[in-house]
Amino acid sequence: MTCGTTFGEIVCFIPKPYAPVVARHLNQAWRKHKLSLGSAQNIMAVRHLACSVLVFLLSISGALAQTGTADSGSVDREIQSGDTALRQGKYAEAKQHFEQAESMGGLHSAEINAGIAIAELQMGHYEAARRREAKVLQLVSSDHERAEAHNIIGTAWLRESAQSTANMDKLRAAEESFQRAVRLDPVFDAAYFNLGDALLRQNREAEGAGAFKNFIEAAAKNPAYEQDIPIAPQTLAPAFTVTDSEGRVVSSESLRGRFVLLDYWATWCSPCIRALPVLRQFAHYFPPSQFTLISVNENSPDQEVWGKFIAREKMDWIQVWDKNGEMYHSFGLAPRPYLSLPRYVLLDRNGIVRRVYNGTDRLGLVVGQIVRTVTAVPKPPQEPASLPSKHKASCEGAPCE
Repeated sequence: MTCGTTFGEIVCFIPKPYAPVVARHLNQAWRKHKLSLGSAQNIMAVRHLACSVLVFLLSISGALAQTGTADSGSVDREIQSGDTALRQGKYAEAKQHFEQAESMGGLHSAEINAGIAIAELQMGHYEAARRREAKVLQLVSSDHERAEAHNIIGTAWLRESAQSTANMDKLRAAEESFQRAVRLDPVFDAAYFNLGDALLRQNREAEGAGAFKNFIEAAAKNPAYEQDIPIAPQTLAPAFTVTDSEGRVVSSESLRGRFVLLDYWATWCSPCIRALPVLRQFAHYFPPSQFTLISVNENSPDQEVWGKFIAREKMDWIQVWDKNGEMYHSFGLAPRPYLSLPRYVLLDRNGIVRRVYNGTDRLGLVVGQIVRTVTAVPKPPQEPASLPSKHKASCEGAPCE
């Protein structure tokens, strides 16, 4: 609320809800003072009126400020409740909270529109999600915020493509949105992952592989994953000796001198399968003298299912079938006989466990922290001779510098 004078008139700008009350008070004050108006008394009457107006405005200013604070606090509480509901998977409830915040004055809030967009996306309301993110694009100013909006728009197209016969048009729309996202934010690893997914669904395997490689490089540079780098040693890993899918023996002792990532997975684990395109690139990202990826399957007792799956999916790095989960449980990853997948266990050159990641950790976090930890240690002078020859990786198309 502000007041001033214009050509001798008192002009006040007040919130619309309070205008009728102020108008009534001004009219009453004017009727009171104009009875005494005369040519000599005109100035004094105006002064009395001005004082009356100012006293009234000052009396309501405190109330207006308190009301504004209360409204702001209520909006914030609704937004917080919406965020909580999103994390809990209660998407309809989340939408209600964000819409309530919007009705209380958050019509032009990027945060509220983005919250509603995510709720709509998770409920399968793809067009509604895209409309909300289009509003977000009009409200935000930073490149990362715009990249996030394009990523959500692309995700809506990508998911909708799986439900439509005209899926190629939707896949191309998704691809375009993800391309915009990574141009705006080159370290936005999630957008690279989604771009790779869209390209693979269009049977553009080479381009998809490139996008997943870019995902790894973006994750390694993403400042969000810088905490606790390099990863500190924890405990000595239990000794193990296993036979891979080619009948070759791989032991913890033979792997000394390089970092090792144990990828515990199963064919029935959807997050494990979703990570496969990244793991294909990650398996050959470093020379084997620096880093080795070992995928440990927990499909017991379905060894045949495992064998057919790794052949079909061209999983050309070390593959191990963990009969009865012996290797899994030796690392204490879950109490017997339970399994929690995926699990990623990083071992250093001395066979020390550096970190155990689980399925709730973002894949970008896992990959980004591992790349930074491996590259922080000088390369060994030569490749250990004990690695099975089949798994000596080529440096073609990979950063084996």
